[in-house]
Amino acid sequence: MATVSSLSNNDDDASSLHQLPKQRMPSITHNTAKTPDNFVLGNRHGTSNRNDDNRYTTTNFQRANENGYDIELLKHLSNDFAQLLNRTDISDCLLNVRGTYMAVHRCVLAARSSTFAAVISDNINRLDTTTRDQLKTLVEKNKLVITIDKTDAETMKQVVVFLYTSKCELNERNAYALLDAAGRYDIKSLKVHTGRYLAHHINTNNILMLIKAAYKYDNVLVKQKCIEYFIDHAKDIMDINELWKVFAEEYPPIVAELLYWSVNKEEFRKTIPQSDSYSQW
Repeated sequence: MATVSSLSNNDDDASSLHQLPKQRMPSITHNTAKTPDNFVLGNRHGTSNRNDDNRYTTTNFQRANENGYDIELLKHLSNDFAQLLNRTDISDCLLNVRGTYMAVHRCVLAARSSTFAAVISDNINRLDTTTRDQLKTLVEKNKLVITIDKTDAETMKQVVVFLYTSKCELNERNAYALLDAAGRYDIKSLKVHTGRYLAHHINTNNILMLIKAAYKYDNVLVKQKCIEYFIDHAKDIMDINELWKVFAEEYPPIVAELLYWSVNKEEFRKTIPQSDSYSQW
């Protein structure tokens, strides 16, 4: 992955799989004069730690950074894993995301995502039918190719960055797509990361979309924050007639729960943890 090649945006999976890049893939290109994004994380999250004279392992370093020693080690780990994103020569897997190929490593995918772990270990029958149908696989030039068509390339780019480094570019434009991807591929830490962000960015225009995702992927934090918001703004939300009507027809059980808690708001507030740090899944 760290180098991503943008091939033809062909929705025909069979066709695009036959257009696999050669052993080394060119950088992603854009139709602008801007310098191509080579997707090199070393420039974004720090440089490699290989030439640091093992300073992280010394007693002096540990004593000097006693309070933040574990955090420093995790940063060190994140930076080293970021370097793998630049190593297409040792990748053993490709993600074909709507014609864009990302070189990745099976062990990283399996460690971070139970969905990808099931695919890679050939236990795909553990997944529900819908998920199985969305992830097609084949082996090409000794590399496993996983075809993904339910997530766009830009979102998947950030997903893969997060899988390797526990960091990604998260903002109001991509947060919902990342939340959906986190649920779809069962990436628990990304569920928590995006859930916490979105829980503090709920508004009248996005609450119905967020609460659908929260119920679909059982995101406890986002679900409770959406119910809280609904209790306080029910009239404004229901006044958006067309959206509310469609939502009510599609999701009567969710509507029933929202209305129940609106009537029993004091009971609901007793169930809310004092901190949102739990974010259990």
